[in-house]
Amino acid sequence: MRLEQNDISIPVTESISKSFWLRAVALYAAAEALFIIITYLITYYQCKICVLPIPFYIWQWLANLFLTALLWYGLNCIHRFSISKVIAGNVIIFLLYYFSYTGMLYLILNSKTGWILGQDMWIRTFESVIYKSWSDIGKYVLKLSAFYVLRFYFDYQKAAQQRLQLAVVNKDMQVNLLKQQLSPHFYFNTLNNLYGLARSNNSRLTVALHQLSNIMQYVILDCNKPKVLLSQEINFLQSYIELEKLRYESDTVIELSTAGQVNEQTIVPLLLIQFVENAFKHGMKEKSERSWMKVKVNTNGNELLFNVENSYYDTVSSQGIGIKSVNAILGIQYEGKYEIKLRHEASQFSVTLKLNLL
Repeated sequence: MRLEQNDISIPVTESISKSFWLRAVALYAAAEALFIIITYLITYYQCKICVLPIPFYIWQWLANLFLTALLWYGLNCIHRFSISKVIAGNVIIFLLYYFSYTGMLYLILNSKTGWILGQDMWIRTFESVIYKSWSDIGKYVLKLSAFYVLRFYFDYQKAAQQRLQLAVVNKDMQVNLLKQQLSPHFYFNTLNNLYGLARSNNSRLTVALHQLSNIMQYVILDCNKPKVLLSQEINFLQSYIELEKLRYESDTVIELSTAGQVNEQTIVPLLLIQFVENAFKHGMKEKSERSWMKVKVNTNGNELLFNVENSYYDTVSSQGIGIKSVNAILGIQYEGKYEIKLRHEASQFSVTLKLNLL
C-alpha cells in the first residue's frame, strides 16, 4: 500500500456478496416461474375457462420477483438489529409487502385491460381481493424462511472463509509482527544507546532498561493472547517511543498523548505499533530540525481514536511493510467496526484509525 496517496479513505461497511444474492434471486425467479407454469397447466386441464391470459401470469411473476427482491433487501438491512427491532421491522415489512401486492392486484383486476384479463372481465372490490389473497401469506412465510436460510448459509460460508483467512494471516503475522514490527535494527539501536548511557553514567539508563524489559515481556509473553488490554498496548507504545527518542536530539518533538478513560477495553496485540514504526522509519531523520511526530490515543467508552502525525520527506519512500497486514487484520477482526484514513499534505503525513473495540 502506498502511503503517500493524498487523502486516502477506506470506509468500512458490512460486506454483502452481491453475486451471492443475485444468484439467489435468479434461483428464486426460476422457481417462481416453474410454480406459475405448473399452476397454469393444472388449472388449464381442470377448467379451461378458469385460466387467465398468459400476460397476466407474466405480470404476476414479475410482480412477485420485484416484491421478493425488495423484501429480502429490507430483511437484510434489519437482520442484525436487536430482537425487538427485528420483530417490529418484520411486521412493518410484512404489511408493506402484503398491501403492496394486493393493491397492485386490485388495480390490475379493475384495469379493464383485455389482453391481460381476457374478454370476460369483471369488477372486484378491494375487500374481495383481500379475502381471496390470504393464501399469499403462506407464500410470504416461504419467502421469509428462504431469506433466513440463505442468510444463515451465507454467514456460515463467510465465517468459514474468514477463519481460513485468519489462520493464514495469523501465521504470517506471528512471524512478521515479531520480526518486522520490532526489527533487529530497533534492538541494535537501543542497545547502542544503552551502551552510551552506561559509559556516561547517565541517570536515564535505569529507566531505559526497564522500558526495554517491558517491551520484551509484552512481545514475547503477552502477545501470545488473541486480545490484550488496551492499557498494555498503550504502555508498550510509550516504552517503544521513549527508547526511540534516545536516537534524536533532546529538542526534537516526539509526543504521545492519551485522553479518555482506559478501563477493561481489549485490542488485538501489536496492532498500533505498525503506524508508529512507519512514522519513525519514513518520517523521521536523526539530527534534523524538520523531524517531528505526535501520537494521540483517545478513548471514549469502547471507541478508540488513534492518530499519528509526523514530518514527511519527499526523498523517502513511505512504503510501510506491515500496513497491508494491519488492514487484513482489521478487516477480519473488526469488520464493520473501523475506519482508517491516510493523508499526505506537503511535508506532513498522518494516519487516523477509528476503532470499535467491542
